[in-house]
Amino acid sequence: MKAFFVVLCMVVIFTAALYYLYYAIFCYPLKKRSDVHDIPESRLYKIHRNNMLEVVNEMENTPFEEVSICSTDGYRLYGKLYHIKENAPLMLFFHGYHGTYAWDGYGVFQICRNNGINILMVDERTHGKSEGKATTFGIRERYDCKLWTEYAVSRFGEKTDLILAGVSMGAATVMMASMLGLPENVRAIVADCGFSEPAAIIKETIRKMKLPVKPFYLLVSLGAHVFGGFDLKEATALSAVKKLQIPILFIHGKEDTVVPLSMCEELYESCAGKKEKLIVEEADHANSAVVDFEAYERAVMDFLNR
Repeated sequence: MKAFFVVLCMVVIFTAALYYLYYAIFCYPLKKRSDVHDIPESRLYKIHRNNMLEVVNEMENTPFEEVSICSTDGYRLYGKLYHIKENAPLMLFFHGYHGTYAWDGYGVFQICRNNGINILMVDERTHGKSEGKATTFGIRERYDCKLWTEYAVSRFGEKTDLILAGVSMGAATVMMASMLGLPENVRAIVADCGFSEPAAIIKETIRKMKLPVKPFYLLVSLGAHVFGGFDLKEATALSAVKKLQIPILFIHGKEDTVVPLSMCEELYESCAGKKEKLIVEEADHANSAVVDFEAYERAVMDFLNR
């Protein structure tokens, strides 16, 4: 009997520890979500906060329409639709892990405003106002992305050119979504600092924390299975671009300390379709547009025009 209770206690402790790890990585409760004005004073944003706040204020002062859809698993998802110009193309923008449409969309918002492109800035599941229980590094978000493209077609018609754009996890999401049979009027993808695979970026993060990669990854993967009901190897951006038929522009900061530049190079080399690439000198993760907006805008618009 004593041995039984010892085993039971060990199982309870292990399960609790596993859930804690799962919750810390994949869950982003409403009370912890950032206000768009609370830009972190981290190494990524510290010297750029003032410029970013100016654009955040511009976003809030520009009229927009709040729109929403329901995900296939029952969550209400929200976005901000900016009508810049009648009968113009529409860009659908997806932010990164624990990011916001305002921080990560710093560049694309200005590009759309400057060049007469309408833009729908999405709050991904478990971010912003959108509902959801877990962030899945693009695995479930790719289905949300497809639903947003279908919403755009139903709203603006099949003749409106659609552009998918994303930063970090958002970039991985739009690449993964390309495998789901998107509407034919999705004309281009802009993927800024996207990771190649959910498993690969999690292992990279564990490695940078100087923790043993194999055992910790196994625990993270198990937690995703047990508590989230998803497999971290279920879908990858790398497998998606190998079959990609939509033209894609890869963007990456040369000094990215979160998603290694090597992932961008791997995605670019593996891409089967029309592709272009911009590497921004001195840019860290998700701040290429802030570091060199002129080069960023020129690369995006040249790509879209071609």
